[in-house]
Amino acid sequence: MTGVHARAVTKTARVSLCTFALLGGAGIAGAQQSVGQLAPLAAWPEPVAAVPIRAHAPQAIATSHVATEHFATEHVAPQSLAPQRLPLTLAPAAPLATVAPSGVPLPRLRGADGWKLGGIAAAALLAATADRRGDAWARRRDVIESDGWRGVGTVGDVTGTWGSMGIGPAAWLLGRIRGDSGTAVLGLRTTEAVAASGVMIVAIKAIAGRTRPYASADNSPTHWDLFGGRRSDSTRSFASGHSALSAAAAVTLAAEWRRQGRAGWSSVGPPLVYALASVVAGSRIVDRQHWISDVVTGSGVGILNALLVRRWHDAHPGSRLDRTFLRR
Repeated sequence: MTGVHARAVTKTARVSLCTFALLGGAGIAGAQQSVGQLAPLAAWPEPVAAVPIRAHAPQAIATSHVATEHFATEHVAPQSLAPQRLPLTLAPAAPLATVAPSGVPLPRLRGADGWKLGGIAAAALLAATADRRGDAWARRRDVIESDGWRGVGTVGDVTGTWGSMGIGPAAWLLGRIRGDSGTAVLGLRTTEAVAASGVMIVAIKAIAGRTRPYASADNSPTHWDLFGGRRSDSTRSFASGHSALSAAAAVTLAAEWRRQGRAGWSSVGPPLVYALASVVAGSRIVDRQHWISDVVTGSGVGILNALLVRRWHDAHPGSRLDRTFLRR
């Protein structure tokens, strides 16, 4: 590996790691914000220490029963009661940072999330070593002149934009018209994940300013210009928006089909949408719009946003968003 190539790989790795560190920070900030929204800290019950209590054991009890339709009462003669000390052991109070007064767990990053973030960053690092080879393959004459690869490029372009952005609203509208709450929920969650991924990708592109393969004069993936993505589309290579949107839609659709247990779709649907997302990612390399590391990072952004949207709704059942768009 040449010195220039090594520096390019190192810079790509740093940008990818910073991207996923920001994602993790956003998740933690969201969790902290959720604590503030659920209840003031002062309103939460204080932990109770274990203390002994006094109980009275009757020795001679005069009772009279008053029968009613629902209950009976007992009258106890107080003169015959003797005090007796009984121990009381209480379970430790639940940590305030993990459980809300309603009993709903708060969203927060888990150990598995760290592995996901690290795994995707590592994948982007490995992909960066193949950026030059990937673009060299896309420049081959047999690839450029192939009708098959041109078809892949067209399918990927349409699926990664209009398909990914349109499937959620279309499913939501269909569910509302048919009165099918499951389809409406699926559509809303997909729309949320795709929208969140789109906003994040726009910010990353504007900051990173990486030159696209077709615009690189020396076919090098080493050209980065901080905040250069605001000036020209040719410097918005990192990260792939098409890959992010298609990955967010695919993961959300697959998760909702399995969660709702929809016959047929829960088994056939996930492989289908994952295959389409893979076609989208590959098409961006064929069209020389992105380097391989751009595509891997973009897919990671979409996957993480899909997981964060689902985690947020698991912790906020009956949210204002759901009441607005899913009410009967």
